[in-house]
Amino acid sequence: MVPRPRKTGSKDLPPNLYRKTDKRNGKTYYTYRDPVSGRMFGLGQDKEAAIIEAVAANHAEVLKPTLRARLAEPPQDKGKTFSEWLVEYRVIYAAKGLGIHSMNLYKSRIKAIEVALGEKYLREIRTMDVATFLSTYTKAGKAPMSRALRSMLRDVFVEAIAAGWCDHNPVDATKAARSKVKRSRLSLELWKAAYEATDRPWLKRAMELALITGQRRDDIRSMLFKDVEDGFLYVIQSKTGMRLRLSTSLRLEAIDLDLATVIKRCRDKVLSKHFIHHSKTVAVAKAGSPVKLDTLTLQFAKARDEGAAALGIDLGEHPPSFHEMRSLAARLHAAEGRDAQKLLGHRTAAMTEMYKDGRGTDWIDVA
Repeated sequence: MVPRPRKTGSKDLPPNLYRKTDKRNGKTYYTYRDPVSGRMFGLGQDKEAAIIEAVAANHAEVLKPTLRARLAEPPQDKGKTFSEWLVEYRVIYAAKGLGIHSMNLYKSRIKAIEVALGEKYLREIRTMDVATFLSTYTKAGKAPMSRALRSMLRDVFVEAIAAGWCDHNPVDATKAARSKVKRSRLSLELWKAAYEATDRPWLKRAMELALITGQRRDDIRSMLFKDVEDGFLYVIQSKTGMRLRLSTSLRLEAIDLDLATVIKRCRDKVLSKHFIHHSKTVAVAKAGSPVKLDTLTLQFAKARDEGAAALGIDLGEHPPSFHEMRSLAARLHAAEGRDAQKLLGHRTAAMTEMYKDGRGTDWIDVA
């Protein structure tokens, strides 16, 4: 026998709402029956108000199973925001022991990244977010900066994955910005012409050291006589913290000089602890004091331009800077059979290969 459908209310009322007329006073009252517990709730004599409350109650009853299910589920942990993770990443990065120059670059770059992505949760950052951020630099003609930020951002996520705060690296799918190399390479011919063009002994010594040691401008400026011990010149690179021990017998046949001879030439009548120093007092520069980096740059540029003029060479819009002697050193030492990667203090061979690329300044022999 099929059971009779259960009555849920009056026909002109919403489900579960009932009315009853009191025979003693003739007044009509409305009550609501909870379909789950069966309890009855009085809603008074106002029919319209009772209907509104009943509809709301019925709606709540429909949603209860869904609400119960949601409450039964464990709350989802979104993890750390990008800014929160950077607090830990800064400690990790500092532990890499990089030089002051690299740390200063890192601080400015990580600040730019945090401004763009700081409020987002690590797990919710998408490739689109990263690509949009990087494109702002590419579109502004700052492709090198875009590449640098991409590299740093990728490392941020690599460390976050290792720490368990996210599962994938959204940077991997992005493409590094491309830019045309603007700065020209320095040729040995131009180096020799610039060397002959300058009348400043300290610049000649700096150029000799740059070519024989392959070190950066600020490391050459920082070289001290006390750093020479037991036939070696000890160098701690300011940019990377790489520790090098260069034999004073290191020789570059291309300019017919060895390191010991250049160090000896750095000593003059003026007492100074610096290899590269002023030999006499001029304006605010005192004799024996180290040469400023800007002075190195400007005086080399002057000698380079005079040398180029003597050779009849057009240097174009982006002539080689002092730093290009590092690339020339890599090429010359490699040609003479030495390990340019060790000399330059690079962690990867790929970086050294970039420096060894002459960008069209080398001649190709055809027998």
